Amino acid sequence: MDCRRRKIMLATGLSSAIGQALIDALGSDTGSAWSIISTTRGSMRKACQGVPVEWVSIDFRQGFAAVLGGVERALEERAVNHLDAVVHVAGVVFSDQFQSTTAGEWRDTMAVNLDAAAALMQAAGPRLAPGASVVLVSSVDAKVTSLAGPAAAYGASKAALEGLARHLAVDWGAKAVRVNVVSPGALDHGAGPHGRAVETVVQRTALGRLGRADEVAEAISFLLSDRASYITGTVLSVDGGLGLSY
Repeated sequence: MDCRRRKIMLATGLSSAIGQALIDALGSDTGSAWSIISTTRGSMRKACQGVPVEWVSIDFRQGFAAVLGGVERALEERAVNHLDAVVHVAGVVFSDQFQSTTAGEWRDTMAVNLDAAAALMQAAGPRLAPGASVVLVSSVDAKVTSLAGPAAAYGASKAALEGLARHLAVDWGAKAVRVNVVSPGALDHGAGPHGRAVETVVQRTALGRLGRADEVAEAISFLLSDRASYITGTVLSVDGGLGLSY
């Protein structure tokens, strides 16, 4: 990877709808040039218009130590000594009642949504350059119960992720590293609401519609940019006003 004239980003979840939209947003931003190292569970090699992405296969379900080791090896092999950004998009959700959540579902949710993020931060921390930006993708489920179907493990993992972000914002602020969270609401893809749940969610959303992946990606892109140079430790909701009224 030729990183000499590009800013370097470590990322997860770029094969998702939000991740692909983020690549598009970064590629269309003529004021910045990025090279990305992104984790993936498989052998992802999807073409990325205008933004070079190098894919590293790491299974987040293997736990903190395995993820930490895998990310550190990937950075060392590529001689990456500084990072300008870290973005954690990867996540899993098992939408079900808490009482029927299995031990495996709970473990995998925490491993991917929280433990992997923590391992990523620990690997990236010493390499973060002054002025670097970290963005973690949470969910409205961190604060409210989903109308599309309760998902206790998912909500708990995202609430903890936001707590981690607040801690890191203070911990890394002294070296001018910003840490923020983007919290999407109900989206029109992936694990978003389906069937009759869509109507209920839309009725409770101030803007009267589901969100799009590109709208979340634009929020991430903003927080990565110098336009957000004095923003840290915040949760930026991209939820169309979901839950503002009852």
